[in-house]
Amino acid sequence: MAELLTAQLEALVASPREDLGVEIKSWLDLTNKDDCATLAKIIIALANHGGGFIILGMRETEAGKFEEAPGRPVTLAGYKQDIIAGIAAAYAEPAIQVGVYQVNGGVGVYPVVQVPGGHRTPIQAKRGSPDQKTLLVGRVYIRRPKPESAEPGTAAEWRELIDRCVRATRDDLLDAIRGILDGRETQSLPLPPSEEAQLAAWADDGLERWIARAPISPTMVKLLPPGFYRVAYKLVGQTTAIEAPELLEAVNSATTRHTGWSPFWVPTRAGIKPYVKDGAVECFIAAEDARRMVDDPAHADFWRVSPTGEAVLIRGFDEDSHPERMKPGTVFDVTLPVWRIGDCLLQAARFAAAIGRPDAEIVFSVKWSGLARRSLTHVEGRRLIDEGYISQQDTLDRVMTVRAAQVADSLPEILFEFLKPLYALFDFFQLPKSLVDEEAQRLRQGRF
Repeated sequence: MAELLTAQLEALVASPREDLGVEIKSWLDLTNKDDCATLAKIIIALANHGGGFIILGMRETEAGKFEEAPGRPVTLAGYKQDIIAGIAAAYAEPAIQVGVYQVNGGVGVYPVVQVPGGHRTPIQAKRGSPDQKTLLVGRVYIRRPKPESAEPGTAAEWRELIDRCVRATRDDLLDAIRGILDGRETQSLPLPPSEEAQLAAWADDGLERWIARAPISPTMVKLLPPGFYRVAYKLVGQTTAIEAPELLEAVNSATTRHTGWSPFWVPTRAGIKPYVKDGAVECFIAAEDARRMVDDPAHADFWRVSPTGEAVLIRGFDEDSHPERMKPGTVFDVTLPVWRIGDCLLQAARFAAAIGRPDAEIVFSVKWSGLARRSLTHVEGRRLIDEGYISQQDTLDRVMTVRAAQVADSLPEILFEFLKPLYALFDFFQLPKSLVDEEAQRLRQGRF
């Protein structure tokens, strides 16, 4: 943070006060859709107001002062930049690029969200809240005295909002003209979110949905598997929406048959078969028994596919589904990433072909979580792995762009380059190219 911004944020936390440009909320649970919608509404309203700040983790006392709200989480990991930016991207249209800072103003550390202003069009909600009351699709929100975030209710409020957008457009235009006359480079208008940024927002939203479905312990703690991976992909340039029945058929026809548990499998049994949710086709294999996410995480898939070719799959590690053979959370199979990620790449390419875009570019992303303190092994015993290759890092994100038509022919080469950083986490283990070649061939032949 720049020194001026640092000082401003520390002053906000040290002497908190609410006004039209500052909102203070208690500890929002950003795995809860209602709380996500509440935060999104404030972000939209502040953006339309001209920008501002949101302080999380405080409440107002009867004396009118602010103090720490009850329920401070053990860590502030749930308020990271990517999480809150993902919420802004998922709920606001046009997209808003927020900043998130952990600020110590002398009274403890609190998350502060910085919302930019200067938008050329009014920001509206592109998704609604679960109760369809807090946040409504297509509605515009502004800041009003109280202060509060609400829809414009008078002609004057609408006029002020439109005037603010017009001024932003005029200022950019005048600055561009001055730049031309002065012979200097002009600052280009902000680009729309990149394909990777759009995919990241989609993948994060899927992860939030999955976490929200997790079982809860007697002490009200979400129970998640000790490890999981999240695969997401997006077809570049896909803007034509696919109707839900055709979308489900495309997913089903793209199902690979290389292993006994295919990615994006379309079950037909009542209770676990896919359904339409928020315009996307969604499936949760553990819908009838959420405990399966912990007891048998490798067979409790959650997946979503959007009408515009975005897909996300979340699945627990196979190694954690056999407690009778190995302690969950302790080992990482040396061959399974080749099988699982290879299977997902082939499915993505088949999906592109199923919707008539066999030569489309695919942005492909994987996040592994729960890697720390696991050691490399080979469960089947076909490959001898020396003991002692242990990961000290818990998560890894990888993303690449690949052409769908090249996946089948170049699968070993694609997997080798994509997976090398994953294996290097395990005490610099060097992934043998021969291992990838052999396991990819076994995958294609269905010799799991």
